[in-house]
Amino acid sequence: MITRVQSNNNKTLNFGALKMKPVELGQGAQTLLSKAENFSSVHQRLALGGFAFLIQPLIDIKNKEVDEDTRKVSAIRSAAKAIIGTASGIVVRGGCMKLAEYKYAQKDAAGKIIKEGGKIKIDPLKVQKSFGEGFEALKLDNKALSDAIKRVPSVIGTIAALGVMIFTNFLIDAPLTNITMEKINKFMESRTQGKSTETSKPQGSEGVQNG
Repeated sequence: MITRVQSNNNKTLNFGALKMKPVELGQGAQTLLSKAENFSSVHQRLALGGFAFLIQPLIDIKNKEVDEDTRKVSAIRSAAKAIIGTASGIVVRGGCMKLAEYKYAQKDAAGKIIKEGGKIKIDPLKVQKSFGEGFEALKLDNKALSDAIKRVPSVIGTIAALGVMIFTNFLIDAPLTNITMEKINKFMESRTQGKSTETSKPQGSEGVQNG
């Protein structure tokens, strides 16, 4: 499809564009995508961490460019980093998001936080007081504005968590990763020694002595 764009100097520019056919998704894919829209950064960190835990150690152990001991250490370190990084990331992000929810929580006349469906209800007035000009610039309709207001604590919590994790990566993640590496290494060695002991057991003699 050819489109024409009028430039500032009144010269017509031609651009070639490929007309894409709409992609029809199955019901299962549509359901998955609709649920993914509600994923917070905590869910995303858990998904990425789980994927890293499953894939990265496997890549390291299959790396034929290094010796066996190096492959083993790399795989153990990747597994430990995935475990600790995921755990600390979930705790920090979840904590920052929860603090943001409390900051913008709607309260009743007695000053108690209002909850809907077990979740803290966000006060639109508090959010608009902080980000009113930004929302006005977006010119959202009522539904889109309501959805955006509900997502504010998640966004603020995620941004705050990124700042916090600059420090936790050095103060918490690094030492815990080393400890976890030692635990994993000991576990693997005990499993290996157990298997080697079983295979090295002498077989019972089946011979019969004659008198």
